[in-house]
Amino acid sequence: MENTAYLQNVQNLRKNIYKTNFNEIENMGLLGTYLMVSANLLAYLPEFSNDDQYRIIQDIQFHRALSNVDQHYLSLLNEVKIIDKSNILENSRYNSHIFVTYHTGSYRMFIQHLIKEKIPFCLVTEERFKKEQGEVAQKIFREIRENQNEDLEILIAENPRLIFELISRLKNGISVVFYIDGNTGVTEKKLDDNKNLLRINFLSHHIYARQGIALLAYLSKSPLAIAIAKRNKNLSNTIQIKPVPTIGMMKKYNRNDFTKNITQKLYRELENFLKKSPEQWEGWFYIDKFFQMDNVFNEFIKPTEALEFSMPVTLVLDQFAHLSNLDGENCFLITRRNFQIMKITKPLFEVLNFFKAPRQIILNKRLLINNQEIDKEFLIDLIELKFLKEVQ
Repeated sequence: MENTAYLQNVQNLRKNIYKTNFNEIENMGLLGTYLMVSANLLAYLPEFSNDDQYRIIQDIQFHRALSNVDQHYLSLLNEVKIIDKSNILENSRYNSHIFVTYHTGSYRMFIQHLIKEKIPFCLVTEERFKKEQGEVAQKIFREIRENQNEDLEILIAENPRLIFELISRLKNGISVVFYIDGNTGVTEKKLDDNKNLLRINFLSHHIYARQGIALLAYLSKSPLAIAIAKRNKNLSNTIQIKPVPTIGMMKKYNRNDFTKNITQKLYRELENFLKKSPEQWEGWFYIDKFFQMDNVFNEFIKPTEALEFSMPVTLVLDQFAHLSNLDGENCFLITRRNFQIMKITKPLFEVLNFFKAPRQIILNKRLLINNQEIDKEFLIDLIELKFLKEVQ
């Protein structure tokens, strides 16, 4: 009976998501979210064309919504495939581990599997999660354990004494679970001023990653393992558990280098997953919180007064301007400098789209784009607005 209800929920999700057209998204007030995800995808996976964007974002939303559904159908836990060649989960019963997992696939299943197998652990998460989802998490915990008097221990990531509390838990045989790719850690500081964050290359861009997990592994000397949840084509679920070779790296590196290398390795696992299954990651909704481009914005831009109107000049669309036009009529410009979203006219879209590839022009000469004459003042305005820039 539960399986029938689950399949019906999946069918309803498919219908609601894949039969929704672009105009309905705007009417539902979801346009801003859609365009933000679109801009994030473009920043990190620019190989996807505009034609692919809507389908991919539908897939992302489907997997995200399905993860919320999955957590309430506990019978799925009996069907999940665990790949654990090093027998890490069994070892963690007697030797506490640091588990790093990600918001991929049916990502809550890893936690639920630990609960089902009665492996002692605590969960580190942001305060917002505890307020918004803590009650549901406790309800599911008690339902799996069949014990109404037991609670899942949730520790708040923002606690300045957290690392000391976690070392204490690990010494007492309690493993620690982190979702490393959540948006915890975003502060009022500029990202590059935050000494707790490490800038690392990620896909086609960069992110500022928290180093606290690697530091905990170094200080506690506890084994570190990765858990990656993946949803297969038939919607069955797989969780792969992999050890991280921290002992050898501790011998090879000092504390700072160890922390940097482990942090990069943890995100490299996510990067490799996303190259194959980008639609199964919830982080596309918030990854913009993890990069900063101020140093790029300060690059030298020639004043428009210095432009030689009678000499050839090469103009190109600013690399942080993202164009979206899915239905042929509704055109949008997202400026990733400040993530402002603007609805623009089709003629403006066509001009900006023309300059996606560098174009050499002479400002004083007649320029035609799709049979539309573009005057010099209009192009100068686009340069001053930083939508177009000169390249050498």
